[in-house]
Amino acid sequence: MTTTRGARRRWLIVVVALFLLAVAVIGGFGTYMASEAGRLPWQEDPTRIPITPFADLPGVSTPAPEANATPSAMLWLP
Repeated sequence: MTTTRGARRRWLIVVVALFLLAVAVIGGFGTYMASEAGRLPWQEDPTRIPITPFADLPGVSTPAPEANATPSAMLWLP
């Protein structure tokens, strides 16, 4: 049983098309999951909002954090 050149070429085109379709589906799913996780390179980091614990509870007063407290000022160097 011999196959003609045209039949082999059709099978090659089908195999390549299925491979490209699989790559597109897997790549699309990976891109979707990365976008949901916020891990794509062009996505900006979310703005950090300072949260004061117990700030909205009535009758609880917390002192305001010091404005000059930085991690470098807290380091002890001999």
